[in-house]
Amino acid sequence: MASVPAGSWSTAGVDEVVDCLGGAVHLAYAEAAGEGGAEVAVIVAGFSGHEARTRARARARAEAMRALCEPAGRTSRSAGGRAAAKELRLDDFVEDPPRSAGGTVPGVGLLTGNRYLLPAEVVWLDRQESGVEPATSGVVGHGVPEAIAEIFAHDVVARWWAGPHRPLLRVSEQLDRLLPPGVMDAAVGLGLRVSAFVLSAQDASVALVTVGGDAGALAVAADRTVKSAVSEAFLLAMASRAQPWHTLPLPDSLRRFAVWHREGDYAAYLEGMAVEADTSLVHELGGLRPASWPEIAAHRFGHEPVAVEPGTPGQVAKVVCPGAACYRATRSATVLPCPIP
Repeated sequence: MASVPAGSWSTAGVDEVVDCLGGAVHLAYAEAAGEGGAEVAVIVAGFSGHEARTRARARARAEAMRALCEPAGRTSRSAGGRAAAKELRLDDFVEDPPRSAGGTVPGVGLLTGNRYLLPAEVVWLDRQESGVEPATSGVVGHGVPEAIAEIFAHDVVARWWAGPHRPLLRVSEQLDRLLPPGVMDAAVGLGLRVSAFVLSAQDASVALVTVGGDAGALAVAADRTVKSAVSEAFLLAMASRAQPWHTLPLPDSLRRFAVWHREGDYAAYLEGMAVEADTSLVHELGGLRPASWPEIAAHRFGHEPVAVEPGTPGQVAKVVCPGAACYRATRSATVLPCPIP
């Protein structure tokens, strides 16, 4: 991997940590001032208060999302002075793209260190007039590898949703072993319905976890083992339940509303598509190939991931992956829209 800053924003000043599920899960809350004083709030989850503070890094994602809300004039409309940078076009990211607004953002390859110029539509989070949905996939919170893993998971699930040919494995009956002790007892005791499913992909396992009941949510995550992927997806779903919708880009807010409003439809669809996973297979699913996440992404998408540093050099706010299914033209809602960006 090229010598590129790992990229994380300051984690100082997590505003609040509270427990839920009777202390089995902890939520960390942070906010950053957005453009024009708008609130940028982030809620992340951990299985302990310490994990919520240190592993989750709530402040980091809030600051990254704030930096990705484009101030006027931030985007360059020419490549002047950047002759050595390779310009990637909107059609490198979006199938049947709308007409590009023409702005570019500099980035650096996470394997080669090569310089790139990226279409602004796939970087900024507030460019709804461009005809491309703002993509929060790849916003850096925990770190750059975790941001790439998020893109990987979203790509696998989005492609499965569009053409569900790959087997979806149900692991709900094994959640007592996949989540830390006491978590499922606490969730059931509070009337929550937790279901988990796994898609096996080359180099990793991708988990889909739904948490139903009051404020239902669905989240996905990728990791090297089923256990770690399910745990991460569960924490993301718990955080999603508490995240204020008005602090999200509009497409993400609409997806979360769809899951909340049509929780039963999503649950029935996933259950109807799934087959029960053999207990002996759970810990064998997923790739054990000793590759880094940038290498895994390059292998899957045919292009190295690119880091974006919109503010202070060395502070990566977002990773983008040409070829991933995380970037799409704005479209009208389908009957049961894919629940993740």
